Amino acid sequence: MRVPLLKLLALALSGAMGCNAVEDHDSTVNTANTASAATYWHAGNFRMLPSMTHDLVSFVSWLDHPSAGGYGKVSSTRAPNFTAFLDMLFTATKDSIADGDTGDWCGVQDFAASAGYAVRRFYDLGTGRWFVYAYDTTQYGQAYFFINPFAKRNIVVEVPHEPYDESTAVQGARIFTSLAARALLINKEHRCSDPDTSLCSGTSTACGGGGFRESDVAHHTQNTFHLLHTWLSDHDPTARFFQLHGMSGARNDMAEVADSTAFDVNCSSVSVTFANNLTKYVPTPTSVYSCQQFSGDPPSAFCAETNVQGRYTNNPTGDACMTSAWSYSGRFLALEQAPSLRDEDDVDGWYWGDVRDALRDTWPDCNMNNGATDCTLGAVQTQYSDLACP
Repeated sequence: MRVPLLKLLALALSGAMGCNAVEDHDSTVNTANTASAATYWHAGNFRMLPSMTHDLVSFVSWLDHPSAGGYGKVSSTRAPNFTAFLDMLFTATKDSIADGDTGDWCGVQDFAASAGYAVRRFYDLGTGRWFVYAYDTTQYGQAYFFINPFAKRNIVVEVPHEPYDESTAVQGARIFTSLAARALLINKEHRCSDPDTSLCSGTSTACGGGGFRESDVAHHTQNTFHLLHTWLSDHDPTARFFQLHGMSGARNDMAEVADSTAFDVNCSSVSVTFANNLTKYVPTPTSVYSCQQFSGDPPSAFCAETNVQGRYTNNPTGDACMTSAWSYSGRFLALEQAPSLRDEDDVDGWYWGDVRDALRDTWPDCNMNNGATDCTLGAVQTQYSDLACP
């Protein structure tokens, strides 16, 4: 019987470590051949993705967000190519989790290139874990995103307005890793970059007032940020989305949370649950509001009714660009927050960990991969070298 080289290496390594030793990998089972050790997902074909190594939190703080007007919305040709790339990417992820010797990661790179993207395996020095990182290679400023192949929670963290909503990308990266979440989406182009006004409904005081810009991915649908959101929303009805925004805030108005529906009062809304959970961790609970908790708007009136990702997940058969959502999914949260809730300084009683803890309490399910027994990211993984595509 021919045994793949990577499996031979894994067998040799397990022998050197001893029968009862635990290696620094996620455990997988090869049901096709239980007599031999399976190759771990990040030790096999996944290595055919070119690698990069950084601290994720620092890395996202350095990401470029151009504001010189170079943004370009996704064309009718590029959109299906990007969707095909996502199909290939998540198929390869699923295959490699089942058996590291499978997963067409070379094909993933080809499909990414056709969509104007590059894809890398990203080793995070802060956690010692491997993620998938993809970024736009064109001049049009489409979204960055990170995927955790061995996620424990089916939560997608979304950051649509960095750096306009300062420090939301860093906060998003911290929540993504600390909750072992599934994905992190970050806008590339500054929300005010494109002078063209979005045709989607809604008005804003951002970017000089009036309508939203086409470069504002939370208020326009022809972008890869929205396409990835809709792909995840459609392909997995248990996926949940947490979108981070920023507001100036005041002593009596530090956080406003919404489910992105048009309902004024819905006491069973996930936004009410999140707001109640957040009050447990902050020094002044009366400065936390849910848009669905009482009649009328909270002080700053940030209720995400025009957010196209929220509209889509609440009503996927509707027109996310133009129509408010009058159906409720319980799968989308938008948080507007003062700077103190985004930083890492807890001296004033407010910091990003309060948001993380409230989110964990609101969506506690930890049932992906081996989440039922280990709800952390997992042990430090080996930094395997790259493998060349055939």
